[in-house]
Amino acid sequence: MKRYVQLVGFVLIALLAAPSLFAGGAQEKPKGPVDLKFFFPVQVAGPQAKLMSEIVEEFNKAHPDIRVEAVYSGNYDQTVQKAITAAKGGNPPAVIVATSISLLEFLDQGLIEDIDQFMVGSDKGFTDGFFLGFMKNSMYKGKVWSVPFQRSIPALYWNKKHFAEVGLDPEKPPRTWDEVVAFSEKLVKRNEKGETIRWGYEDITEDTWTIQGLILQAGGTYANEEGTKAFFNTPEAKKAFSYWNTLVNEKKVMPAQRFYGPASQDFVAETASMMINSSGSFTFVSQSAKFPFGVTTMPGNVRNAFPTGGGNLYIFKGLKPAEKNAAWTFTKWMASPDVCARWTEGTGYIPAQKAAYNTQRMKDYMAKYPHYKAISEQLQFAEKEMAFYSNSQIRQTLKTFIADVLLQKVPLDQGLVSLQKEVDKILEPYSKK
Repeated sequence: MKRYVQLVGFVLIALLAAPSLFAGGAQEKPKGPVDLKFFFPVQVAGPQAKLMSEIVEEFNKAHPDIRVEAVYSGNYDQTVQKAITAAKGGNPPAVIVATSISLLEFLDQGLIEDIDQFMVGSDKGFTDGFFLGFMKNSMYKGKVWSVPFQRSIPALYWNKKHFAEVGLDPEKPPRTWDEVVAFSEKLVKRNEKGETIRWGYEDITEDTWTIQGLILQAGGTYANEEGTKAFFNTPEAKKAFSYWNTLVNEKKVMPAQRFYGPASQDFVAETASMMINSSGSFTFVSQSAKFPFGVTTMPGNVRNAFPTGGGNLYIFKGLKPAEKNAAWTFTKWMASPDVCARWTEGTGYIPAQKAAYNTQRMKDYMAKYPHYKAISEQLQFAEKEMAFYSNSQIRQTLKTFIADVLLQKVPLDQGLVSLQKEVDKILEPYSKK
């Protein structure tokens, strides 16, 4: 009898212990707040890092069980490389903002979670409220892999005061490439030594974004849907690069090298009369310019078209279950209409959520800056941004080519042949995907 009682007691103890033995880590409530690292870039001019830190701190206060550390990680390219390095080192960020075109690169290395797994129950259909043009770079083979956040399109900014000075109608910006050349020749200023003291036009030649728009406008394309083939040695691409060559080397109305921040600084300093830049520069320009200016979409050629741009929110693999759930909570909050509207107000990026336009903050912003509508109302012309496997490597190859051509180190025709061969070689391992 004594042995029977002992046996029953042992079984009862084992049964009572079973939940903790078999539940696993996913069921254990974490002690203290869940810590997450969030990598974010700053690509264009403006106090965006400060605003991001404020927004993240508000999230932390509203979610005491989660503690997000916002880590400024450089520009987009630097952010992608830092995230990849951290993930491969076994210490991935939980969430990052990276270019929407980083998707294939992340997938190829198995670094990110698919978003579909989170969109269940009350979160089902979460991405239905986003603009379709912004979702195109978020999806691959029927699954959603990232959530649009700070999205943008290329925009033309022009100084109305300068237009009036040279006899141009301040309310009529150039709408074609030919008009850009003609207007720029009137607007450019040189001193008695022949040195340029005011550029007629600036474009973002140190990146690969706006050249995509020019290739599209010339009637071409730059990649197949799968991101396994590139189309650079084509008549349309040659036409696009020739246009830049005309502005830089023939007419000498545009500098050979400019990036987003320096171009914005030139524009507000009135050392450039027109510029192509991100719509994400709008708030900085609005708050900094001491002159009347206008903003609209890129001037066209054979057609009106431009790529979407900007960053999406990615959730990285390698997180514990509690961290993974917390990362989704943070991602949803960052992509909510209210946060979208606040980020637009502080940066000029286009709200990716349609519902953001119904917030009072966004209504007030549109009332304060009515010409911002010229940007947001043109999304029907937006196309998928260039995305490849080995995207960072291809973008760097293209950047080098652009610099070599505009600095006249390589003839355009010869450079296009070499560029195509080099990119084809990079993409060769993916040609059968």
